[in-house]
Amino acid sequence: MSKQTFVITPKNYPRPLEVVGDFAAVLASGAREVGSELLLKLKEDVRSWYELHRRNGATNVVVWAIYLQLALMLVLLVLLPFDTVQVGGRYRLIKPLNFTMSMAMYLATVVILLDYLRASMWWKQVIGWGVSICLLIAITCITMQAARGTTSHFNNSTPFDSVVSSVMDVVDPLNGVFVVVLLIFALQGKYDVSRSSQLGIAFGLLIFLAGSAVGGVMVAHGQSVVGVAPEGPGLPVVNWSTTGGDIRVAHFLGIHALQILPIAGWLIDRLKALPRRAKPTALVAVSAGYVLLMGFVFMQAMNGVPLVRM
Repeated sequence: MSKQTFVITPKNYPRPLEVVGDFAAVLASGAREVGSELLLKLKEDVRSWYELHRRNGATNVVVWAIYLQLALMLVLLVLLPFDTVQVGGRYRLIKPLNFTMSMAMYLATVVILLDYLRASMWWKQVIGWGVSICLLIAITCITMQAARGTTSHFNNSTPFDSVVSSVMDVVDPLNGVFVVVLLIFALQGKYDVSRSSQLGIAFGLLIFLAGSAVGGVMVAHGQSVVGVAPEGPGLPVVNWSTTGGDIRVAHFLGIHALQILPIAGWLIDRLKALPRRAKPTALVAVSAGYVLLMGFVFMQAMNGVPLVRM
């Protein structure tokens, strides 16, 4: 019996680009499904949170504090194009504008935390009023000093400026006291959320306090930069130094861990591909990476190395 050779012509093979295209299409389809599923979950969570918030009267003062921050932010945005005075190398209204946005985010986070907190109405009102008063005093000092054409932090040029700076040095740690109370509740598992979200809240509050401690380092140092003059060149908007170390980078990361890590916990909790037992471990890993990043930029700043050299 004669042997016959079986030959596959090139046309029988799928083209390489077609294989890559099909694979990419499958990945994109999966990403769309995951994205749409997360979006649906987000809508459900927002609805349930809003209903919970509607029944909770303890956070009303915090909501009004948010409205005041947003109203001030709009005023500053309108006035910013007409600002001609520079303080510390940038237009004077940029600093209070940045702080209004950051404080509004922080207050909104406090509202959500208090809504999910299983504690007495008294505790919620104490925390809500305390945080709101601290932040409203702080933004008043920052905006007033910007309007005067001078700095609000580390300013002892006149007795009045020293008083303003001292007030800010008091309200910032006082706000930290209320954050410590929220952290104690988190360590007790008092938030009505999943385990990974609970850990995200706990780590977010803990790293927030570390970021506040970095702010204390700036106060002790007498300025936010290391190795250069405070009025030197900086990055747009944030004004982080581009010629020397800037402690504000680590401070920024620490403060906004309060939003980033709880969101990370929420996202991890909704990953169906991840086993339930592995989700808290994943959140711990994310938090550890965040701490390492914050520690790296802090040490870099203390050694006089800028985040970005220009």
